[in-house]
Amino acid sequence: MQNSQKTAGAGQVFSGVLRRGAIEDMSGAVRQFFDLEAVQLEPGPFRCRIDFIAAGNTFLYHEHYPVRTHLTGELLSNRFGLALPVQGPSLKFAGEEMERSRLASAMTGEEMDVYAAGGLKQFVVLLDHARLLQLAEEAGLPAEVQRALRRGRETMPLVAKPQAVASFSQRLQHLLRLAAIGELQVDAARFEEWVYGQALSILDVKDLPAGRPPGAVLVRRAIEIADTPRGPVPVATLCRLLRVSPGTLESAFKTVTGVTPHTFFLRRRLNHARGVLLRGDPRACKVTDIATELGFSELGRFAVRYRQMFGETPSATLKRRRQTTVAVRGWRD
Repeated sequence: MQNSQKTAGAGQVFSGVLRRGAIEDMSGAVRQFFDLEAVQLEPGPFRCRIDFIAAGNTFLYHEHYPVRTHLTGELLSNRFGLALPVQGPSLKFAGEEMERSRLASAMTGEEMDVYAAGGLKQFVVLLDHARLLQLAEEAGLPAEVQRALRRGRETMPLVAKPQAVASFSQRLQHLLRLAAIGELQVDAARFEEWVYGQALSILDVKDLPAGRPPGAVLVRRAIEIADTPRGPVPVATLCRLLRVSPGTLESAFKTVTGVTPHTFFLRRRLNHARGVLLRGDPRACKVTDIATELGFSELGRFAVRYRQMFGETPSATLKRRRQTTVAVRGWRD
C-alpha cells in the first residue's frame, strides 16, 4: 500500500495486494495513512492480506487478518476514513458493536480504538476530508449528517442505511476481484467521483449515537497511564490512579478488548518486544537487553511466553528480516 501512494498520480489508478507476516509489519505498511499501534491478543501466526485500489488521493482496500487484535491510532494528512463490514466476526469501535447500520469512521485528529474479537475483515475507504465536506455541502445533505462528518462531532460511529452499505460493499468486492485478475479498467476521475458519492449516499440521520461509552474512555485512560518509561504499571496502581475498583476496570477491558487488564498489558508488551526485535540488527542487539528494557525481569519466562504467543523464539525473530510481498498494477487514463 505504501508503494501505491508514492506512485499514484493524476489520471492513474493503481491496485495490488500486500501481504505481511507479523502484526508490527502490518502497522508499518500503513504508516503513511495511520499512526497506528496494533496488538495481537491471542497466540498464533499472524497473516495479513490487504487488497487495494488507489486513485489520486482516494484509497480503498480490503483487509483481512484472522487473529484477535486491538488497534489504536490516528489517521494522518487530513483524511476521513470509513469502514464497511464484510461477512464474518463483528468488531467493536470505541467500545461499540459495529454492523451495517452502524459504521466505524475516523478523521485526522481523532483517536481510533478498534477491537476485533475474531480477527479483522472489512473494507476501508480513505478520502480527502476537505473534499468530502465540500461535496456533502454541495449535495445539500441534512445538517445532522454534515455535523457527523466535521471535527468536534460528539461520536465517531456513523448511522448508515444497511441496504446502501451492502450495495457499496458488493461493488467494492467486485472491483477488487477485477483488479486481482488484471481486468480493472477504470477512469480515475470517475472512479473518485463514484467513491465519494457512494460514501455520502450510505449515511443516515436516524438514532444518532451519543458519545463514547464510559468503558472505552476508561481503557483509553489506562493505556495512557501505562505508557511510562518507568516500566509496567501494576493493575492495582492503575485502579488507584483511575479511582475505580478492580472489577470495574476488568469489566471495561473485557468489553473493549476481550481480555483482562493483566492479559492485555502483558500481550501488549510482548508485541512491543516483537516490534523491537523485528527492527533490530542481530549484530548489535541482544534479546536480554530488549526484554529488560521492556520490563521483563525473568528472561526465561519471557522467552516461553514469547514463543507461546508468536510461535518462534525471540532470537529467531531478531535473526530474520521483515518479510513483505507487494504486487502493484497501474493504469493511466
